[in-house]
Amino acid sequence: MSDYLPNEVIIDILKRLPADSLIRCRCVCKSWYSLISTPHFITTHLNFNLSKPKTQHQLLFRHYDHNLHKHRITLHSSNDPFPRNHFSKHLNYSFLAIQMQNLYLNVEVEDKGGFFAYPSDFVELDCSDERINQISTIVGSSNGLLCLTHRYRNDSQYQYLYVLWNPSIHKPIFLPVPDFRLNSNRHCALSHGFGYDPATDDYKLVRVVYVDGTVPPQVEMYTLRSGGWRCLTASGPANVIADWTLSVFMNGVVHWLAQTPNGEGNIRNVIVVFDIGHEVFDEMPVPKSLEGMEHLNMEVAVVHGLLALVPCNGNEWEVEGEESYSIWVMREYGVVESWTKLFDIDVGVGLRRVVGFAKNGEVLVIKGGKLLSYEPSSQEIFNPHIRSRTESFYLNTYVESLVLLNVADGE
Repeated sequence: MSDYLPNEVIIDILKRLPADSLIRCRCVCKSWYSLISTPHFITTHLNFNLSKPKTQHQLLFRHYDHNLHKHRITLHSSNDPFPRNHFSKHLNYSFLAIQMQNLYLNVEVEDKGGFFAYPSDFVELDCSDERINQISTIVGSSNGLLCLTHRYRNDSQYQYLYVLWNPSIHKPIFLPVPDFRLNSNRHCALSHGFGYDPATDDYKLVRVVYVDGTVPPQVEMYTLRSGGWRCLTASGPANVIADWTLSVFMNGVVHWLAQTPNGEGNIRNVIVVFDIGHEVFDEMPVPKSLEGMEHLNMEVAVVHGLLALVPCNGNEWEVEGEESYSIWVMREYGVVESWTKLFDIDVGVGLRRVVGFAKNGEVLVIKGGKLLSYEPSSQEIFNPHIRSRTESFYLNTYVESLVLLNVADGE
């Protein structure tokens, strides 16, 4: 066919195919193999998927399945990821009957394995690579590329394994070991951020390390184009980002919630930001009412494209201070006066984390090791019967891509 069609037409046809089909298409002939592997086609395919209507966007959901003893990664509708009629499609009961017989059906659903025992409303991605399955933490994702990390001990040092993984093409890149090594005899607090720099067409991972609470911290960055780590010459933030604080990436900037000691025994809550293009740190105010709160049990998030602060009340065994239940959004990015409280999440005591938001307005939260879907206007709660460790849940927007297809494994 390539002998009769212009190259532009072939590209226009192929860019519409899913990633796994394109991997097979590389076997058709040498010219297609070369074409699909080029940076130009990889970018063209990504931009086509990013330009699709928001109604076609998907959410990537990850959790640890205790029954199968492995992490599972599934794709869901961004509008309604865990539909309330999910079980009625399979149990020969109407949705109303399920509500009326909730206690009995809960037992039946739990015995069969919960939401994922009923095959609809999700697509499972292959996660059979044991190296990937053993990695516990997702730092972030961008353009279909996931950044993962896992801590292990090697003699007297803690080491961190870092991986970039594209589940669409089942390809991981194992990153080299960072130059700055962590001694187990010293207290080290780590935070990470991951994002895409369009100016250089590069994916970057930033690592912030506080040794024995020393400020400013040690800062290192890995870039996919260079294939290596380097220490940043710009000074790190004059703030303290708590150990393993989750970050979000938006507007070319990584965000963390942090604290700044004022020298008088008090603290000031701020959002630390890192511009991955210019490689500089700055800070952004939180709402005035939260600025001086000693135990601000919250974390940064993105809510319908807006920077947000959402509840994060520790783990199942340790909660400090008052629990937080409020959702705040910054209506105008960078403008402190635009912080607005959206609503409180009313699911009773014990809310641990907000996992994410659906386009239909529902909020996905963790309480008692269970994922719950909360509808703010009606305050209704739906239990999709998914249990796991609080820290194993991850939800983010997802787009299929060929990123990493033309990259060799680093280590």
